[in-house]
Amino acid sequence: MRSIFAIAALLAGACASSPHAPQSRIEPRIVRASAPATIDFGEGVALKLTGEGHEAVSQLRLVERPGYRTPLHVHHETDETFFVVSGELTLHVDGKTHRLGPGDYAFVPRGTPHAQGNQTTTDSVILLTLVPGAFEGFFDDRAKMVLETPPGHPDYTAGMMRVGEPYDIEILGPAPYR
Repeated sequence: MRSIFAIAALLAGACASSPHAPQSRIEPRIVRASAPATIDFGEGVALKLTGEGHEAVSQLRLVERPGYRTPLHVHHETDETFFVVSGELTLHVDGKTHRLGPGDYAFVPRGTPHAQGNQTTTDSVILLTLVPGAFEGFFDDRAKMVLETPPGHPDYTAGMMRVGEPYDIEILGPAPYR
């Protein structure tokens, strides 16, 4: 598992050092494999790997609980990658539903409608990367929202739409799988 995080750090560093990336000084960051998740967003937990407000790239370690699924959505300005560390990720992209296992990777370019989740009975651990960054605030805002409007609440979808809008998330409809 440590090699996975080392690869992730190299990828994040390559993205952040691109000549097109903002050049403000970002402090190096070490995150141990044993570091606990710090954000509980209702259907899972997250740990910010790149820290706060990194404009070039955001990386998070997500633990998605069984039954979690996003609605069909699109990011117009954000590329997204998923690397499955453990468990299984269900990813719907380009009209097809894929089941990804440990070591599998998916790249979802900006402008591509997709939905994803954990349709198994055990937790899934995902390394999520978003370019450009500063996306981790979505999980903070979502965690605050689910305290008053948890999954299953009648206002949950409207709350997700409101919380997601500033983070380049446009909800297109329900998850295309059950």
